[in-house]
Amino acid sequence: VGDSTRYRIASISKLVTAIGLMRLWEQGAFVLDDDVSTALGFTLRNPAYPNTPITYRMLLSHRSSLQDGTGYSDFLSATYATAPPPPISQLVAPGGTWYTADLWRTEAPGTYFTYSNLNFGVVGTLIEALSGQRFDVYMRQEVLLPLGIAGSYNVQDLNDLDHLAVL
Repeated sequence: VGDSTRYRIASISKLVTAIGLMRLWEQGAFVLDDDVSTALGFTLRNPAYPNTPITYRMLLSHRSSLQDGTGYSDFLSATYATAPPPPISQLVAPGGTWYTADLWRTEAPGTYFTYSNLNFGVVGTLIEALSGQRFDVYMRQEVLLPLGIAGSYNVQDLNDLDHLAVL
């Protein structure tokens, strides 16, 4: 370990991802209380609350009512094994290949905090939809490089893997 060692930052990447989404907000691409379904191209709703839109604010604050249910791990595996990766709708929409009812909490969207990785999978999908760029490319160009951060959401962008810390 030295001053050039690069680390996987795991859940701290959610903060950086939020910065990427908020850059799009600054450009007027959305309003925090907009229904994300419009940008996603499919309706994202907790089936128990079909009339309650899921908003950007809810996703960013872990109050969307999404949680990492039993289908989440299999969906992640499929994203690594398939090119192109399957759409997130196949995980979060009823009838999707990896959909499981336990992806949704019993509380109404916007009323309950529960930490969820899945919220930020949706945020990444929104960044792609709103920017027209692949998530890792957008984040590198619009957030990491302007901040002088020699990192990436794609390990293939790193030029010296000998300086990558192993978990």
